[in-house]
Amino acid sequence: MDITPKKWELADRLIVLATIVSIGYAVLRYNIAGEVPWKDVPIYVLNKGISLASFFLLVLSFTIGPLKNLGASISDKFLGARKSLGLAGLMLVFVHFVLSITILNPLYYDVFFEENGTLALRGGLSLFGGVMGLVLLWIYNFTFKENFIKASPIIKTLTSKKTISIIFLFVGVHLFFMGYSGWITVHKWQAGLPPISLIAFAIFCIGFFLNIIGRR
Repeated sequence: MDITPKKWELADRLIVLATIVSIGYAVLRYNIAGEVPWKDVPIYVLNKGISLASFFLLVLSFTIGPLKNLGASISDKFLGARKSLGLAGLMLVFVHFVLSITILNPLYYDVFFEENGTLALRGGLSLFGGVMGLVLLWIYNFTFKENFIKASPIIKTLTSKKTISIIFLFVGVHLFFMGYSGWITVHKWQAGLPPISLIAFAIFCIGFFLNIIGRR
């Protein structure tokens, strides 16, 4: 019986690195440089780090192919890592969703709520974008199999460039309404560190643009 530890694949290394860096940045910005109490690390701060890691992995998964189409030198290892990166990103999105629902209240997300405790328009738009993006991601992942793609025109549509663009747009809406007010108040950034929502939105813009011009 071979008990030799298997060598980590490229996707494994990228997933672990993205997760550690994202969570580390969240702790640095909100706990070390900021004033968020350490008791909020297990849910509130961890959730922010996981959200960044999930979005980075998903965008990377969706963008490797278009980059190849645009003439970038992409190795077979990177091309082969797309599925694992996408699955890991989707799993982290589900974790992000569950953690967010757990603490979805005015104490943590005051800009999402009116004074009477009901959802504000901004909160509703952000949540709508996030939920729709999650649903479409799940459908895309479930149907992106060769036998499904050949079986139905509907499945072809669900795995098309148009659907990918719609997923990106819904997630962009979620990110924008989540944190746009904090993007322009640079003087309030803890230790000059940009908000995680702004970093994720910048990744979104790059990924969306590359998919529009490079996806076939």
